[in-house]
Amino acid sequence: MIADHLWRTRCVLVDAGEAPTFVGGLTRGRTGLVVDKELPEHRDALMAGDLKGVPVLELNAAPVTVGTLREVGSFIRENGLQTVAGLGGGSVLDAVKLAALFTADPGLTIFAERHAKRSGLLVLPPITNPKDRPKTILMPSTVGTGAEVSAVACLDTAVGRRLIVSRHLAGDVAVLDAGHLATLPKHLVFEGLLEALLRVAGTMIGSKESIFDDDGYVLIQRIVRLGQRLTREDSPMLRLAAGHLSMETHTGWALIGRDPYGAKHWYLASELAYVTGARKMTATASVIGPVWEEIGKGASAWGDAGRLQRLWSMVAAAEPSVDPDPVQGIKELMWNWGITGLEHISEETLLRTTDATIRNWGGALPMLRGIDAFQIQHVLNAAAGGQHILPSPTGERTAARERR
Repeated sequence: MIADHLWRTRCVLVDAGEAPTFVGGLTRGRTGLVVDKELPEHRDALMAGDLKGVPVLELNAAPVTVGTLREVGSFIRENGLQTVAGLGGGSVLDAVKLAALFTADPGLTIFAERHAKRSGLLVLPPITNPKDRPKTILMPSTVGTGAEVSAVACLDTAVGRRLIVSRHLAGDVAVLDAGHLATLPKHLVFEGLLEALLRVAGTMIGSKESIFDDDGYVLIQRIVRLGQRLTREDSPMLRLAAGHLSMETHTGWALIGRDPYGAKHWYLASELAYVTGARKMTATASVIGPVWEEIGKGASAWGDAGRLQRLWSMVAAAEPSVDPDPVQGIKELMWNWGITGLEHISEETLLRTTDATIRNWGGALPMLRGIDAFQIQHVLNAAAGGQHILPSPTGERTAARERR
């Protein structure tokens, strides 16, 4: 989902290797560094520069759990940190954001524990004193999530993965260093661009017309053009541009005034990723074609067919090599970018994902209102190649038809 961006983030883009001599001027008081333990080169560069001598906490790049937050929270409290610098992918940055917020107002932890069972979305109440929250300087090493500027974060709980929303979750400063993206495997750069593309496209398809539609179309075209260029060449500046476009999906005009729950595919993909343990974009690559196929057939609960077709016509105008049909076109684009879905979706996975999706996002909740369990099973079965036997809406067992 998208969240109102009321807590403005200062965004800074620097050339490769400049962050170590730039970040010191952004800090406040005693500072600590939380870093992905798989990034020793970037960690050492920061420690040799402005962050020399600061306490360091290394984390695994894994989904954030309550245990992760306890670890980061203890690090903040024990060192009396007034600024927390975070370097890593979306999970590391989410850990910094959430821990800084929960440390400033421990009552939020109790709130989260009480409300986690209600839905997949947790909107946190305002914190008592925002000034008690440590300043956050977030330096992404990946592309796509935009965690450094977004007002949302993911947290794995005992009852499932939860999306936490608070205007105080957006970083105070986002520093995008081209060097931090240089070591990112290229296939993850493409996955990040797809995530940014579908964040805009999905939200526009699931929202009504807006005066900002042209901004959305232009942003999507820029993402597609950059992705296609990256298939031919690679450079630090192109990766920096990819990171900047990812940021812009949260901070630009394209998603202003949209339905915050418009990107329906996200909820299904998130649950499929959680159930299977796959990366989020692997799960997304599995379901986006079937979801768009349903939209094209008039299943308006998933999105508007006319808006999907208009949006994809803009993509085809920017990149004539892709099929003008949205369903075939998105499959071609993912193939060009080397992105594939899950190799196998078992019937157990299908049923567990359906149950979790309805429980956390469906029913009376606004995220997937109007979408029932059978519709979700139908999409998942299409993603699985139409291999499973599913109950019909009337309760009869019918053989699912093969995907065309």
